Amino acid sequence: MTKKRVLIDLRDLRNPNCGFGQIAINYAKHFSALQLDDIRFVFLVPEKCDMDFGGNVEVVRFTKQMKKNQSLLPQVDLWHSVNQNQRVQRLEGDTRFVCTIHDLNWLREKGWASRLKHRWQIKRMIRKADALTCISKFVGEEIQQNFNLRATPLQVIYDAVERIDQKPQTKPSFATGRPFFFAIGQIRRKKNFHLLVDVMKDFPDYDLYICGDDHFDWAKVIRDKIQASGLTNVRLTGKITDPERIWLYANCQAFLFPSQGEGFGLPAIEAMQFGKAVFVAPCTCLPEIAGGHAHVWHDLQPSTLVAGINDFLPHFYDRPDRVAAMKDYAFSFSYENHIQQYIDFYRKILFS
Repeated sequence: MTKKRVLIDLRDLRNPNCGFGQIAINYAKHFSALQLDDIRFVFLVPEKCDMDFGGNVEVVRFTKQMKKNQSLLPQVDLWHSVNQNQRVQRLEGDTRFVCTIHDLNWLREKGWASRLKHRWQIKRMIRKADALTCISKFVGEEIQQNFNLRATPLQVIYDAVERIDQKPQTKPSFATGRPFFFAIGQIRRKKNFHLLVDVMKDFPDYDLYICGDDHFDWAKVIRDKIQASGLTNVRLTGKITDPERIWLYANCQAFLFPSQGEGFGLPAIEAMQFGKAVFVAPCTCLPEIAGGHAHVWHDLQPSTLVAGINDFLPHFYDRPDRVAAMKDYAFSFSYENHIQQYIDFYRKILFS
């Protein structure tokens, strides 16, 4: 059998510390380890990428000339743009095209001009696609509500979550030794971390560490709120290292995630890997991704957040069976399962 050539666009390897960059790193690792009888993978990578992908895959380095002249790009049987931001493809003859859409957060976050631009880009992607994937049922429903898919099939393939519960840990210098709650994400309005400041007035015996990129203007709003409230048990830490993040998951009493701007909600699954009590907003994909293993606040009023923690946390760790079921659920989002779903998806498109 002549192998079909499937190109996976990994140009996000140029930004290894962002979310899409981490996906690209894990895709490179897992797809390159496969030896299939019917598919050969082609990786499109940044021009200066120095990763070693082994001998199972063909590697094409993306140059400026390719951007100007797309005929220089490789010819393949299937081209997979692994997120909606990848706008360069060579689609000729019988080449199939698949695009993964991670979210439509711009519907809620952008001004009208930016929304028009994003809408045009997604419509163009849908017109070209032979099939689409998305990372949650919530995202799939938003796509169907906002775009005419015509006959383009859309399949949910949940994001993979790297297993981190057995990785090295480092205690952060800011950890006081007191029991603590943990929250992580970019310090932006949509994450709703400001609500947790009010929550902590009711938990003086706990600290709260809110970690993540704090270069956004909203970080100052939160710091001002902490100062105005006179609280000493809330800390906005800025970025942390991976070993520090893992230590915080492993040692927190609860993980708090009141975000209303998620396409998947990966931190909630990461916290579940450690068997922690997880609290999530009733927004976007989070109730779906929680899978019945987290407490879903029914609204985001501070009194509701406090009541939920008081109701759910005290007895959560008394049920080892519940904790074990949560861990098993979290581990089901493995890269092995995720990659196999994509292989099955590619085969369905190429050989059906």
